[in-house]
Amino acid sequence: MLEKILTEKFRQTLRMVFTDIENQINRRDEEEFAKDELRIKEDLLSQVETYPADVLLDEDFLVAAVDGSGTDSLAVYDDVRVHLLSTSTVVLDTNTCSENLFSPVDRSALEREVGEQPYIDAHWHSGVRGDARKKLAETLVNVYPLKDIVDLILPFFRDFTNGRINSYSDLAGTEYGKYAPRLKEMESLISREQILTNPTVHEEIRKASEYAAIRKVLMSNIRPRYVLIDGAMSVFMHFVRHYPSMPTGFMLRDLCELARKNDVILCAVSKNHTIPFAHKIAKMAREKFGEGAKWFCHLPCKDDPGGGLHIYEDRTYIPPMLAVPYLFSFSRDNRPSRIDFDRIWWLQNVFVPDDPHATRENEKALFRELEFMSRDARWYGYPVPLALAHESCKLSYEDLRLAREICQDVRTEMGYDNKKSEPLRADYDL
Repeated sequence: MLEKILTEKFRQTLRMVFTDIENQINRRDEEEFAKDELRIKEDLLSQVETYPADVLLDEDFLVAAVDGSGTDSLAVYDDVRVHLLSTSTVVLDTNTCSENLFSPVDRSALEREVGEQPYIDAHWHSGVRGDARKKLAETLVNVYPLKDIVDLILPFFRDFTNGRINSYSDLAGTEYGKYAPRLKEMESLISREQILTNPTVHEEIRKASEYAAIRKVLMSNIRPRYVLIDGAMSVFMHFVRHYPSMPTGFMLRDLCELARKNDVILCAVSKNHTIPFAHKIAKMAREKFGEGAKWFCHLPCKDDPGGGLHIYEDRTYIPPMLAVPYLFSFSRDNRPSRIDFDRIWWLQNVFVPDDPHATRENEKALFRELEFMSRDARWYGYPVPLALAHESCKLSYEDLRLAREICQDVRTEMGYDNKKSEPLRADYDL
């Protein structure tokens, strides 16, 4: 293919693609951004007022972070796949009272509370025999610590209905009444059965594994001020039933409610995101605050004062339902990242009705602490606890190669047929 890629014909194909994008998408988006530009610059952008390097906090605090990794093809036996999951929980102490800032808490003490770290697990799945939904449900029940399905679903309904539904019996007489029998079993919470591809199944198990680790932290005696998770707080809804289409949507809302009860700030940080015109907002921040300034930008929804922004008016899940997203940048060397907060928590602790100045001061205090935990030069303004969790849980190509060899060894030890576990094309060096 190399000779094809190097031809003028391929370059012309790319020119046509980019011209089409410009004509159909970019020009329209530029017009929408022009409507938002002044509001973003004047009302939504703010500079982070950072702590001095030698700050001594009035009260040091703990920050926990959870990240996960894995593969959906540790081993493949006909239509059965073995999924490998890894998660890591990291807890750091701000520790400004000494020179050892953001030092990890004692490893043995942490493991007594939340289990062995990092944690590795394996599950199998088959989507060909018609049991895809049932098998996925069994795995999710096994992974997530909260076993009572009614207790699992209620936090979503409490938050989504603003407290009108507070118990299972409250579903009767609402639009959810006819679905109530389906809301008592994990299997019936999976309403996207038709798209249970291997990547979708793996993503659901991986999310559940990370959420399980977070729940263990929230139920422990660790009591962090923050719990950080890699990703976003998006909950994908069933368009007819108006509740999450997959169990992890309910799990996320369970975590949000539990975090609020325990006075913990739960936030999701995303390096890769699809916020439109993030680069232009970053340019605007540089022009307003200076080249090296650290900043954040609130991305409001239709229910906030002034309503949502035109640039994402027709984009699904921006802002995410029951969450509040911000763009932020703590380093001149990276693109802006996204951070999501639980909207119920945000309304209780950040937003002040009819007082935008007080709201902004609360935002500044929040991002001041987030910036303080993101100063390690190795990760360019990314929160240190999350970076360490990622380093701890990630599976390298060498890790996966060895794990697959061990799969073969274990099958041999157990006296099973010595099937090859690699994808079939490996037989042909493809």
